[in-house]
Amino acid sequence: MNILTAAREMALEADALRLLRDDLTVRAAVRALTDADLPAQALRLLVRLLPRGYVVPWLCQCAAGSELDETERDGLRLAEAWMRDRAEANRRAALAHAAGRHYVGAGALIAASAGWSEGFLLDADGNEVAPVAAHLMAVVAAGALLTLAMADDDFAGRCRALVAAGMPLLAPEDSP
Repeated sequence: MNILTAAREMALEADALRLLRDDLTVRAAVRALTDADLPAQALRLLVRLLPRGYVVPWLCQCAAGSELDETERDGLRLAEAWMRDRAEANRRAALAHAAGRHYVGAGALIAASAGWSEGFLLDADGNEVAPVAAHLMAVVAAGALLTLAMADDDFAGRCRALVAAGMPLLAPEDSP
């Protein structure tokens, strides 16, 4: 994936964009942002650069170790249910939860990540409208992770820890 395209899709800030080039490996791009003390920007880029199939399982793993209230846990449970059985009914249940919470909170964003990982966007009546754009799942997954990090007294430290946990899931160094 093109590094700068991914960065723009994730709406990274100008100071982060200035540090990135398309000839960087995915790991080098994320490291450039963490080394520049931009851990939240690094986390957002990392999520977009992860293999698509890794995002929701990793997000659920990160959230499982976090303090979530029961409503937030409901969103996590729906995403986990979809991971266990990728039936359309489970995807729609995750989307309904996210929409019912107005996409507010970690649980709603986790559920939206599962719901938007494949398939179609749905209208208010549950009718398919359009295929989900590839980057939308990464946007809401990053939002969920940033929401989890905001609950920590050390937001930047939590972002750094999440980046460190996700780095092994990125393509190896010799892959551009």
